[in-house]
Amino acid sequence: MVFRKKWKKHALIGVFLVGLGINFLAEATIIKGSGPEGWVLGHMAVWFWTGLFGLGALNAGICFIADAVKNRIYFEMESGTTDIKKP
Repeated sequence: MVFRKKWKKHALIGVFLVGLGINFLAEATIIKGSGPEGWVLGHMAVWFWTGLFGLGALNAGICFIADAVKNRIYFEMESGTTDIKKP
């Protein structure tokens, strides 16, 4: 039952982080596109850090979803509901 709890928790966190990352990347794109024409350090810092946080959240979400898939496979192997052989 440990694998089932991990699967549910990691899937939920992963979906949340993927959505959060996509939203922050879109926000960084909007900030960059609506900014001044010249090179302004303050404006660059806002969209850069927003985009960087978005990329980090998106990558973390993908990792959580991959771990959720792994735990789901382990859960099915443990409960015997699949034809996958144990190593």
